[in-house]
Amino acid sequence: MIARSKLWRWAISLALATCLTAPAFAEDVVVKRSVTIRERATRNSPAVTYPAVGSQLELLDEGRRSGNYYHVRLSDGRTGWVYYRYVERAGQPVVESFTAPAKMSVHFFDVDQGNAALLEFPCGDVLIDAGGRGPEASDRLVADLDAFFARRTDLNRTIDAVFITHTHIDHNSNLRRIAERYRIKDYIHNGRTAGSGSPNAKWMLNYAPTASPAVKTEAVEDDQIGAAGKSGVSDAVIDPIACPAIDPKIRVLSGGFEANPGWPDGEFDNGNNHSLVIRIDFGQSSFLFTGDLEVAGIDTLLARYAGTSMLDTDVWEVSHHGSYNGTTQSLLTAITPKTALISMGPPTTEAPWTAWAYGHPRRAAVSLLATNVSGTRPSKNVMVADGAKSFSAYSVTKAIYATGWDGDVTIEADSAGRMTVVTSR
Repeated sequence: MIARSKLWRWAISLALATCLTAPAFAEDVVVKRSVTIRERATRNSPAVTYPAVGSQLELLDEGRRSGNYYHVRLSDGRTGWVYYRYVERAGQPVVESFTAPAKMSVHFFDVDQGNAALLEFPCGDVLIDAGGRGPEASDRLVADLDAFFARRTDLNRTIDAVFITHTHIDHNSNLRRIAERYRIKDYIHNGRTAGSGSPNAKWMLNYAPTASPAVKTEAVEDDQIGAAGKSGVSDAVIDPIACPAIDPKIRVLSGGFEANPGWPDGEFDNGNNHSLVIRIDFGQSSFLFTGDLEVAGIDTLLARYAGTSMLDTDVWEVSHHGSYNGTTQSLLTAITPKTALISMGPPTTEAPWTAWAYGHPRRAAVSLLATNVSGTRPSKNVMVADGAKSFSAYSVTKAIYATGWDGDVTIEADSAGRMTVVTSR
């Protein structure tokens, strides 16, 4: 009896010791919202996979977080990092109520041959380029902005920041009209006033300090970009948006060059290569604007951010209106876009300074996009250029949209990385 009693006491003690020393964390987490598993504990890290809602992930590192990320193992043995708010500990009660992801929209306006895109956030707005061809496109842009502010009365006809990627008229032809019609808080440019858009660029720099209230201005040039290393340039002027539920991130990755970085003859004098490159992150959704960057500027951009995921984004506004010299395989490999948007005019306007005259978008560029864009769209028969003033039919099935094909294009994105596209035609 004594031996049996000791045996029972030993067993009870062992059980209690096991309970007291067992890890306090659950060994699994359950995915409760759409989320991306990333290679490292940062939202800019490359994606590993996209687990289904309800799937279980093995929790590593004894449940400790690195920043806002858990280290997890997938069922196939791969490991990665998951944002902690999008999972819950298995077998434990939910401690926070479900909150719908925040949403933003990017409105790519049909301004004929030119660029103008309005980024709409829950608490503000940003305009990237203010171009377009002719008075009809200008009136259409103003009408679209008027309608936007009639819907978003909370913004008080105010644009938090206007970025002009470079000083060409197809990117800034409506700058003065917009500045005189709405309040602009910040104006960001590449520091170069030479080019076909010079009158508007110079007018804006003279107007900004005299406006009431004054417009804050910032020229982003290569010395700033270089000093920022591989993270891009951002400050309160470049990124004035901070909403209560989400803080979008806006960064400039390239700007104007004061000295030739080694480009071939003629490329330094080409204003397109001095385009601002702008990255926007909204939770797990991301956008990249590259202005009219051409091959020389693209190669410099790629070299600067080699070995990083800084160019890896969901949506790319295609460089130089879909020209043959604005899209390269190396750039697409770095971006890995789900969706691409080309801002250009219709192929049917046979006049100077049009998509027809330039041959936008080129078949070679669209074919590269079709190979590299991962998303799809309903099949659409469109016209692409085989050369200047020469077009032929093309059937697009990948998520490649164009203002010359689709009219106004709006991409709505949420902070969980989900996106929808709406076109006006």
